[in-house]
Amino acid sequence: MEISNWISHHANISPEKIAIHFEGRKVSYAELENRIAHLAGALNQKQKIQAGDRIAYLGENAPEMLELLFACARVGAILVPLNARMTIAQHQYYLQNSAPRCLFVESQFYSHAQACIAGSSTIELIHFGHSFEEYDRHSQMQTLIANSNAIPASQNLVDDTPVLIAYTSGSTGMPKGAVLTNETIFYSAVNAVQLAEMTCDDHVLTNLPMFHVGGLTVQTLPALHVGASVTIHRQFDAEQTLRDIEQKRISVYLPLPKISRALSSHKNWFKTDLSSLRLTQTGSTLVPLSVMTPWIERDIPAQQIYGLTEALPPVIGLPIKQSTTMVGAMGKPSLYCEVRIVDKQMQDVAPGDKGEILLRGPCVFKEYWANPAATEQAFTEDWFHTGDVAHRDENGYIYMDDRLKHIIIVGSSNVYPADLEHILAECDDISEVAVVGRPDQEYGEVPVACIQLKQGRVKTKKQIRQLFSGRLASYQQPKDILFVDSFPRTSLGKIQKTEVGRLVSRMR
Repeated sequence: MEISNWISHHANISPEKIAIHFEGRKVSYAELENRIAHLAGALNQKQKIQAGDRIAYLGENAPEMLELLFACARVGAILVPLNARMTIAQHQYYLQNSAPRCLFVESQFYSHAQACIAGSSTIELIHFGHSFEEYDRHSQMQTLIANSNAIPASQNLVDDTPVLIAYTSGSTGMPKGAVLTNETIFYSAVNAVQLAEMTCDDHVLTNLPMFHVGGLTVQTLPALHVGASVTIHRQFDAEQTLRDIEQKRISVYLPLPKISRALSSHKNWFKTDLSSLRLTQTGSTLVPLSVMTPWIERDIPAQQIYGLTEALPPVIGLPIKQSTTMVGAMGKPSLYCEVRIVDKQMQDVAPGDKGEILLRGPCVFKEYWANPAATEQAFTEDWFHTGDVAHRDENGYIYMDDRLKHIIIVGSSNVYPADLEHILAECDDISEVAVVGRPDQEYGEVPVACIQLKQGRVKTKKQIRQLFSGRLASYQQPKDILFVDSFPRTSLGKIQKTEVGRLVSRMR
């Protein structure tokens, strides 16, 4: 189950097959295997990377990230992808928490990375690039690959060897690194291939960020597992996406709600030949019918799926043949995942009743990195608590209802209210604050900060926004700010966030 064996296998049986299309480059499975083998050798022989060591990655979507993931798997190291949109302060936290030996950084982020490791003597920067000539003339990553002996794929690593740390957060908002093993990624790929009915003849388009499991594990890795082709875009661009779907004959695509809206409203939407698409998938939030309708109207199935960073999607999904007849349902459990919906006493609820989704199976993460307390809290026996509320119908189909953890999903990215609340709490003029999500046509949800000022104090919205400058990425900052005189409270005096959310929704 060591995942780099996928590439070695396909390089052996179909060496000329194109694995990756990227900015005019075509990388065959044989070429990809050769780069992975030599990069694994470089990590082991030049960088002295040992099993369990961490390797961080900072950059946009690029083949180099996939090469690093598979090379790490081959030597038993762990890849730590960083969100390229985060600030220096945020990246410093992740680097301190994961303590990587090396940080592979795309040239356009090189100065940022230097600031991130200022004062550190333990993290080595290794650059690669597709822009900024000053760094491209001598790519350290390419030099390492060119001057190292290859390490072939091996069957020696045990299945539960960690290979990826993907950062997420719980209701407290403190970042936690979900440790994903070779086994986790393998069974996730099998689930994805089975649900999407994916074959080696498919061509997947990836333009969701691969530092997020949505961009990496839902379609990209499953496609490479089955020997299909993947076209990678650095980031989403509606015109480029429509052009490549038509010209490259894309067959499987993952447009999350924000992307679907951008595509279906684009001037080229009705001009574009989408006949090659046999499937689109969507998820990450409560998915409105309006998001799926444009695809369905063009005779393209829109399959809803469900999963988390800690339980790689799709752990629940709707069969393709039912994607147009049961719109709104998340579906049924995937092949290698057990699902329960329970009440507060851990008893399974009756059909139609709401409860928390619990998950168990090999596609569920191993632990939170260096955080045993959070790991223990996340499980009851071997059942993982998702914090999401759902119900089943009489036929066993699962429907999403709410989110216990109050996480706000902006596009495809999680925003944690506590991150904003901690910053606002530092302002001496603020008495109390609650950050909640508000439905948004473009992003699905956006954060709104509700603020109660101390008596006699005055703050403008502009002044409040300035508190976030340089501390949070733009998508994490509040879309709106509301000043309130008081908050609805429970009998114990706690702010009722559900009621605050209703208030905010009415004030749009």
